Amino acid sequence: MKTRQMASAWLAGLVLAGGCASSGEISDVAAAKVRVVSETEMVRGCQVLGTVADNALEDLQKKAAKLGGNVVLLTPQRTAKGGYFGLQDYKTADVYKCEGR
Repeated sequence: MKTRQMASAWLAGLVLAGGCASSGEISDVAAAKVRVVSETEMVRGCQVLGTVADNALEDLQKKAAKLGGNVVLLTPQRTAKGGYFGLQDYKTADVYKCEGR
């Protein structure tokens, strides 16, 4: 009987802890803090974190924030991707973490 009660208490604790966990969503405020630049000089000395692509600038900023970046450098390449609504232009950007900027 004690084993069953202990298992139930442990399971209840797990469920409650899971409810408090972050969903991984990036807020609009955090995304708005990601600076968008088009000149490589603006990211000199910054740490490269990756590359993101999206058709909306706001979503591009959210993806960059999720990677931990605070600056995105728009790249000249644009890709056209087919889908249900036909071809869509996607912006691509390199994500950087720049200290003190």
